[in-house]
Amino acid sequence: QDKCICAQRPAPGVARAGEMRQRATHKYEHLHDHPPPLRGPKVPWKELALSLVLFVVGTSFLLCAMYIGWKGSEGATPFAMLGSVCFIPGAYHTFLFVQIFRGVEGYSYDMIQTGAG
Repeated sequence: QDKCICAQRPAPGVARAGEMRQRATHKYEHLHDHPPPLRGPKVPWKELALSLVLFVVGTSFLLCAMYIGWKGSEGATPFAMLGSVCFIPGAYHTFLFVQIFRGVEGYSYDMIQTGAG
């Protein structure tokens, strides 16, 4: 009358065939509604270049403003304003591109405003 409990219960981490089939069908249940794209979205290279240029120019202007300010001479305000105007959008869009290239969930090229639209 010794019943082996091992035969009744699968080992932990071992899935049954029905569970595996259910997981596989759940993953691909909408395959025919919207098939996956054959190619990834086009990279907006112009916008990437513009964001990098704005980021570098803005950083340069801000560094010039800090140097002029520390030196003690006047005239750092225009450099700081131009640096801010260039740096803020450049840093934002460069950050978006980095996140998109890394494949972080929730970031896509739809977030980038292109000149085509």
